[in-house]
Amino acid sequence: MKELEEILRNHKDQFDDNEPQDGHFENFLEKLNHQKKKNVFESIPNFLKVAVIVTFVIFSGLIGYQIRNLEDNQLGLGGISPEYREVELFYTANINSQLGMLKKLGSFNKEQHQSILQEELKDMDERYSQLKKELELHPDDDRIIQAMIEYYQVKTSILNRIIEQLYQIKKQTKNNLNTAV
Repeated sequence: MKELEEILRNHKDQFDDNEPQDGHFENFLEKLNHQKKKNVFESIPNFLKVAVIVTFVIFSGLIGYQIRNLEDNQLGLGGISPEYREVELFYTANINSQLGMLKKLGSFNKEQHQSILQEELKDMDERYSQLKKELELHPDDDRIIQAMIEYYQVKTSILNRIIEQLYQIKKQTKNNLNTAV
């Protein structure tokens, strides 16, 4: 460092008199920018970049198409029309809410009652799966559509009755405990 300072002091007159050539700063900046821009993507030819982008777009389209086909293949009420989709969403939301209430209320005192309920719900779901398969074969059959709607109505009604009964049982149990004390 001291050598550089000494050189600068000794040649101070030359530095003050001589100006850099025209375009010196532009050349200097160009060299700096050229060093910064060198990265991995620069070394890849343009046709290869375009090929990668085109391949990505094609695969994205294929994946989107496959997902759309999967949704269409699972034909339920919602696959028939937007109106039936709303009906299906209404009933499934209602049934899920009722199942949540069942969990909050607890189960029946006897395991036998609990297992009967689970068997009945499982049986109903299997029947609905059969209806879905029939609907795939006969998408315009109104009887199947009506049967699917009735499935939702019956399941909702049964769940309501069970919830009412559980509520009554809980209420009676609570009253019996209060009178015993």
